[in-house]
Amino acid sequence: MKKFFLNFVNSINGLKVAFKEHSFISEILGGLILIPYLIFSNLKNEYKLIIISIYFLLLAFEILNTSIEKLSDKISKEIDSDIKKIKDLSSASVFIILILLIILLILTISM
Repeated sequence: MKKFFLNFVNSINGLKVAFKEHSFISEILGGLILIPYLIFSNLKNEYKLIIISIYFLLLAFEILNTSIEKLSDKISKEIDSDIKKIKDLSSASVFIILILLIILLILTISM
C-alpha cells in the first residue's frame, strides 16, 4: 500500500512539473473550452467518450514530450543534431494526436 501511495505522490509531482510548461497549460486551456462544448452538444455519448479519450491522450503525449526534452537537455545543453531529431520526433507525436483531435472535432461539428 505504501508503494501505491509513493507512486501517487510521484505522479502528482509530475503533474506539478507539467503545469509549469507552456504547451501543457495551453492544452489544458483548450480543454476548458472542449469539455463544456461536449457537455452541451447533442453528440452521442460514444463520440463524446472518444473525443475525451483523445484529449487525455494528447495531455499524456505532451507530458512524455516534456520529459524527453528535459532528459535531452540533461544529456547535453549544446546543439546536437541527434538530440534535435529526438526532440522533433517527440514533438511530432504530440502534433499527430492534436491533428486527430482537431479532425474529430471538425467531423462532430458537421454532424
